Amino acid sequence: MLLLCAARPVGQETGKPPAIDRDEIRRRLKDPAQVFPVFQELIAAGEYGTARDMLSRDTAKILPQEAFTLAFTTFEVPRRMIASLEQHAVDVANLRIRLCSKEFGVSREFRIVKFMTIYALDFTAEDIEFLKGRPMAWYRLQVKRADGWHYAYPPDWTYAPLARTCVCGK
Repeated sequence: MLLLCAARPVGQETGKPPAIDRDEIRRRLKDPAQVFPVFQELIAAGEYGTARDMLSRDTAKILPQEAFTLAFTTFEVPRRMIASLEQHAVDVANLRIRLCSKEFGVSREFRIVKFMTIYALDFTAEDIEFLKGRPMAWYRLQVKRADGWHYAYPPDWTYAPLARTCVCGK
């Protein structure tokens, strides 16, 4: 048994994916158009601490580490929402990005800030409250479509989107 464990390539002892490349992340964060895609990739990889580090100092003050991590580790819907968001516009002059998701009914501009040479997401308290309400509204729609059933969807169930089209028209 010991011989089999020793024969495995390095990094596969625990079955976890290889560690993230922080230098690559820093390089990508110099481009404002890459801020949200990097954030999405980190959430999808389960790197919640690193993803939270991409938030501005003001956002980090109003969104504690514990609340951020619990939101993504406890429920699948917030992860699904982040994965479904598409970046439809980047306004470098005004430091804004437009994120949209038909499934969750999101079409909103969010701020980004520049810290030294890299960009970070800068969510306001209103942005966070808006994003907190989207998964619950989505869940209520699924229950309504399922005639009041909770968590008892048939295997061929398709989730109902909150919006048919994006407000920005893309």
